[in-house]
Amino acid sequence: MRYRRLSYPLLLLGLLVLLSLWRWLASATTGMELYADEAQYWSWSLQPDWGYYSKPPMVAWLIYLGTHGFGDGELGVRAATFAIWPLTSWVLFLLLRRLYRDDAANQQVAFWSALLFASLPLTALGGLLITTDGPLLLFWALTLYFLLRALQDSRPGDWLLAGLCAGLGLLSKYSMVFFAPSLLIYLLLSPDRRHWLRRPWPYLAAGVALLVLTPNIVWNASHDYVSFQHTADISQLDRAWLHWDALAEFFLSQFGVFGPLPALALIVMLWHWRTLLADERLRFLAAFCLVPLAAFLTLSLLSRAFANWAAFAYVAGTGLVTAGWLARRQRRWLVAALALNLLIAAGVYHYRALASLAGIELTRKTDIYKRVTGHRQLGAAVAHVLAQHPGARLLVDDRKSMASLLYYARPASLDGRYLAPVGAEIDNHYVLTRGVHLAPASDYILVSQYADAAQLRRRFATVTAQPPIHIQLYADFSLDYQVWAVRGFRGEAP
Repeated sequence: MRYRRLSYPLLLLGLLVLLSLWRWLASATTGMELYADEAQYWSWSLQPDWGYYSKPPMVAWLIYLGTHGFGDGELGVRAATFAIWPLTSWVLFLLLRRLYRDDAANQQVAFWSALLFASLPLTALGGLLITTDGPLLLFWALTLYFLLRALQDSRPGDWLLAGLCAGLGLLSKYSMVFFAPSLLIYLLLSPDRRHWLRRPWPYLAAGVALLVLTPNIVWNASHDYVSFQHTADISQLDRAWLHWDALAEFFLSQFGVFGPLPALALIVMLWHWRTLLADERLRFLAAFCLVPLAAFLTLSLLSRAFANWAAFAYVAGTGLVTAGWLARRQRRWLVAALALNLLIAAGVYHYRALASLAGIELTRKTDIYKRVTGHRQLGAAVAHVLAQHPGARLLVDDRKSMASLLYYARPASLDGRYLAPVGAEIDNHYVLTRGVHLAPASDYILVSQYADAAQLRRRFATVTAQPPIHIQLYADFSLDYQVWAVRGFRGEAP
């Protein structure tokens, strides 16, 4: 009996290690370049802070730790992600094992839930990239775990630990705020636990979370609340209307995020909503899955919502679907979902090799890796130009190009500056920290795809065209940049 109790944790641990090694090898062997957002987070990590223009600081802190521990190559930048996602699966295992602790099948529910989560498309892709979603999902899972311990055992310390994890989640991504309405709705729907609303511990936990977030709030206050304002702006609620096409797009995208079969199973479970409300364990999982999902479905109808915005809902959602399948003795669907998810992951990880075997020519339209292709070549070309102009700094007028060139044109690019459009407001972190107005007297090499010569001459005292940069990536697509030597910035600060 003791062996059986230990076998599920050991088997899960072994499988999680294998999946992590697979992701690491896929990333290493394909030489996958940094996505522009990853490069931007890396540039933030050069100056660890309590906040940045568009995000709280956790992702930059993780990259700082990764690059100092494993070097500043792509794998070092992404080092944390290879640990975060399997850790989230493990926390989910602990969560489900505790939730079903009075059930003889608790180990099975926990094991299959964690394994299914480890195979989800969102995990397969998220496990390759360093993003804000990774730490958010980990801290969401940890907050759920300590909350469950607090509810089951009435230990005040677990409420405080839940608050601590929620605060760290807020430092990862502000979407962590959806934990509060999810908890409120769960308690309102649970007569046996509604009494917690009259006790101080949930509110003390919220206070701990706010305390952890306070340095970020102070940072925002000293920067005109740019992060909070950016979060509000990207939701576009000021242009709210009924966008049925956006709702349909977001809804269908969740089949790609959660996996086709788990997403379908979740819809079927919603059809039987009375079962969700009747079972205390399913009600717990449903509240922390369906409340944020409903919020983002509504947001997509009123304005827009990107596919990954609701990813954290699938921590509880995975447990919900798995428990439902196992309760109805439908393990074959669980196995089919795992197999299909792993097949999708293999297609993503080995796409180029599979395309080559199938005789598919990689073009801009057929290569799924097109957004992480060409940055290394462009960086080398720009570094060569900078070497020909000693003393000149890099200058870029596009956020994504700026992020990529800071990383791939190193070390010459590290003191680079950003040229905001005429009359622009502060709309990214580079305007805040690397604006050309902060060092107007310097000589610059401007690398741009869309610069206008006449406008440049109004903004700089001296403007001299240089040979352009041309990089042919595919037969149907190339990267083309204009290059200018400019001096004497005389424009205004954004």
